[in-house]
Amino acid sequence: MMLKHFEYYEFFNDDRYWAVKSFELGRINLFTAKNATGKTRTILAINWLSRIIKNNMFNDHANYDVEFSDNSENYRYVLCNDDKKVVSEKLDGSKMIFLQRNETGKGEIFAAQLGEKMQFQIPENKLAISRRDLLQYPYLEKIHAWAESVQYYSFGSSMKQEHGKIIDREGAILDGRSDISVEVFAAGELEFDRKFKESVLESMNSIGYNLDDINVRRMVYRTPNINSDESILFASEKDRSANVSQHAMSQGMFRALSIIIHLTYHAMMNMSTTILIDDIGEGLDFDRSTKLIKLLISLAEKNENIQLIMSTNDRYVMNNVPFKYWQLIDRKGGECRVYNHQNSREIFDEFKYTGLNNFDFIATDFINAERDRS
Repeated sequence: MMLKHFEYYEFFNDDRYWAVKSFELGRINLFTAKNATGKTRTILAINWLSRIIKNNMFNDHANYDVEFSDNSENYRYVLCNDDKKVVSEKLDGSKMIFLQRNETGKGEIFAAQLGEKMQFQIPENKLAISRRDLLQYPYLEKIHAWAESVQYYSFGSSMKQEHGKIIDREGAILDGRSDISVEVFAAGELEFDRKFKESVLESMNSIGYNLDDINVRRMVYRTPNINSDESILFASEKDRSANVSQHAMSQGMFRALSIIIHLTYHAMMNMSTTILIDDIGEGLDFDRSTKLIKLLISLAEKNENIQLIMSTNDRYVMNNVPFKYWQLIDRKGGECRVYNHQNSREIFDEFKYTGLNNFDFIATDFINAERDRS
């Protein structure tokens, strides 16, 4: 299941009004824009959608009009709310309306085994799409599978570099979707043995970190966040004999290692996954950031079950990502419009003849200049 179209607004008729107008997403997407335009906010809005679906976490200011696709069927989900209650909620398929409800919580939902629509009433601040029943609502399970697949990473953060995980104890359960990188690495080794480590090492070496080994070890001392029962990652660099703990790694190195571990696991598991990465390349030098971007795009291109959605305001990253993956955000007041190769092909193609770098597409405000001329 892939997120195909996205539209969002919050605080309608309020000074805090902010919106992203409808746009189409591909399997690989890079949000680009000037600073304070809405890149991070848009990625967070996508992540929040996954959370409210899987956790039934009502958000009294988030309104969505989105479309999902699983190649055989498209599903349009519309959620409107106001004054801390759901005003309307609707899930459309290509041939029928699967569910709809109003502000009282009353509505109807299609029951697959019965072959008919059933009436229901739920609390005003609960979501009908959060219902779970494999037999009666198999179409909702597809939406839930998407929501549960979403993985969000803030590349500009520590990415939990300070955290470990109890792994060595008997009966310890490893979660490959964890946000603790050592746990995902251990899960990958358990599932794929040496092949997983070799893949991560190859990727790290390809972006400029010369490593000959990565391993998981228990701590031999305590820190404020990790005790001696927990394990962390260690890396062995080719030009020195010592193992470097994840605490001693530079932030850039750990962020790159962490992202590579997570994406490698999802790719090797052949899991349908939506990966959200905010501020990709933050903290890395030019050479490594561009190589990392190319590596991530290559991984996504080779694995059709991965939808990759990233954001950046780094000119070097922009210059090394083809326009076909760009989602350019242009904000006027509280309203954002997204321009891409699907809805603005002529303008993007026209820019190619200027001979300028990709970053200059933003720096010169080319999108608006061309629209004004037309």
